[in-house]
Amino acid sequence: MGKAKKPKVHKNQLNPTGLVDVGALLNQELANGKSETPIQAIVDQLQSASAEDKICGLQTLATICQNDVNIAAVIESEIVRIAAALLVDADNSIRHATAGAFRNLSVLSVEICEYMVDQDVLTPLLALLNKYAGSEWKPTFDQNLQNQMDEKSDTFLQAVSLLWNLCESTSVALDSFNQSQLLESFVKCLDRNVYGKDIAVAVAQCLLVISEDNAASWRILVNFGTELHSLLLLPDEDHPTVLLRTVAAGIIANVPALAATYSGQLLQTLAKTLEVNHRTALGTVTSSLPLVGQKDVAALEVIEDAPMEDESAEQSFQRRRRADLPSDVELEVRNVGWLLQAQRIAAEILTNICSTEEEEWQDDMDDENLSEAESVHDFDAATGMNDSLQNTDKLPVEVLEAIKTMSLVEKLWQKAQPIAENVREILEENDRNLVKRVNNLRAAAMLCLHNLCNNITVEDLGGAEAVYTVWLELGQQVFQGQQNPKLLEASTSLMRATLEHLRKSPELFKQMTESDLQLMLNGVNECQDSEIRANWLRMLGILGCLLPEPLIKLIIDFVLVTCLKEQDLWTVSEAMDSMMDIFADNDWPQLVYELGMPAKCKELDRIMKAKLKQSKRELNERYPAVCTVRTNLSRFCKYLEAEMKKFRPNTEG
Repeated sequence: MGKAKKPKVHKNQLNPTGLVDVGALLNQELANGKSETPIQAIVDQLQSASAEDKICGLQTLATICQNDVNIAAVIESEIVRIAAALLVDADNSIRHATAGAFRNLSVLSVEICEYMVDQDVLTPLLALLNKYAGSEWKPTFDQNLQNQMDEKSDTFLQAVSLLWNLCESTSVALDSFNQSQLLESFVKCLDRNVYGKDIAVAVAQCLLVISEDNAASWRILVNFGTELHSLLLLPDEDHPTVLLRTVAAGIIANVPALAATYSGQLLQTLAKTLEVNHRTALGTVTSSLPLVGQKDVAALEVIEDAPMEDESAEQSFQRRRRADLPSDVELEVRNVGWLLQAQRIAAEILTNICSTEEEEWQDDMDDENLSEAESVHDFDAATGMNDSLQNTDKLPVEVLEAIKTMSLVEKLWQKAQPIAENVREILEENDRNLVKRVNNLRAAAMLCLHNLCNNITVEDLGGAEAVYTVWLELGQQVFQGQQNPKLLEASTSLMRATLEHLRKSPELFKQMTESDLQLMLNGVNECQDSEIRANWLRMLGILGCLLPEPLIKLIIDFVLVTCLKEQDLWTVSEAMDSMMDIFADNDWPQLVYELGMPAKCKELDRIMKAKLKQSKRELNERYPAVCTVRTNLSRFCKYLEAEMKKFRPNTEG
């Protein structure tokens, strides 16, 4: 999504934009009794006849959006609907300020984007973009101001970024764009030599969102295969170019006809993007970042910047605009951010390429219609199917060959690794946005590796020992300290996928101890996220097929007790499905007796049956799989009861 530009305070400059101090103006409005609230003060400015007042109001709106506590007040007012009309104001500076304010607002959340669409921002936004499509407009760049584009062109950039965020968040915006006939004019803006890299990248990312699962866009984009393919051939001259090239690959991958035509070049492009060493780039930029922090401390001293004598308004604006230009370090931070974004997108594209249609387990069913005569061993069927699937590559031959020859597994694993601690600490202190991008890249790389684990053999992943090493390293990373939920879910999902490949390699786990296992049990107990708990419990079930009996007993007891307390039905389903696999090759009758498994499993069967009736809508596409598990659990209960009837317990010792 688009990046909101944070307001900056510069030394010796009260107002780097050259406009009135919006905070002081609002305070004055409130003090004079002209407005009852800050929001009403902004509304008054937006409805003023003065262009300067309108721009001040829009700048204030852009600024207050940076603070979450203000969002509720914005939503409760009519300010967005009122400001929307200014997207087509006759004054270009007003249009520019409006597009910038709305872009800042749109990056906050999907819900905010939906609210903006409800407030009819799309109608004036598309009208504004149509003005560009219907003219021979070309940007101009000021070499004296770091090649910054003219205001009209920057307005287009802000408007495209706003549209991108809205289309990514709501299908209503996408449908409106499909009807606008703007797509062809957007493709023309991919020419970086004419429109510059900022506009080309923003338009490309907008098209990436628009072309996803959107057949209406494919019918147009398929005619621009040559133009899109030319972007794949761009050199590694800088990070913005890498991002543009990567996003172009994503657009091609989204359009089935183009993806088939350019599949080889597409994969080469993604491999080239992932080859770039992001750690080197981060290390370089962090060597300068502490200086940024020192500069910001000095910038807290604010002194009013009085106009110079004999200076026109335009000269004043240019002087202040020049003073507000980003520093070399700030530009480098931005470029590194673009590299991280490019590599995240590359991983996401590969994830889609390496996804296959999930196997249909069985049709929706009502377990109450099951035949009593059905075998109590039917719960073993899924295990056998899983084992056979792990030994079969499910990707097209050309994709599999590219993965191996381009070392994509190794490249993705490198991107999944945590960055150096000293680099992370500097980023945390100076630029949280880069930290977020690093985490997003790591999560995307692990998700892609997860898909690869599900679709290629252990041999094509480098062999069982290599997969085991990955599992161990992930475990060490997970248990080293607190992680954000997104990273933890990605890490445990990949751990689970790698462990599935190791079912036939119990010898690798000979050194595992009860204390090692206890780390995982603690992971379940301390986890607040149901998806992550499901991953942990699934892994425990797999380990139950690999470890000696004392540890298996600990696992089964923990899984049963945990599931009896678990509220999330999908988590219970995953845990029980995995636990039943433990009994595929061994009946463990003494263990069943000592743990009182028949009664506990029967209670879990009752709980699952009751919850299934209430959770069909909540489970969505997971419903058939949960039904399958519950069916197998019912059969498993009968199997346990039958085994216990003929079992003579060993009560010695």
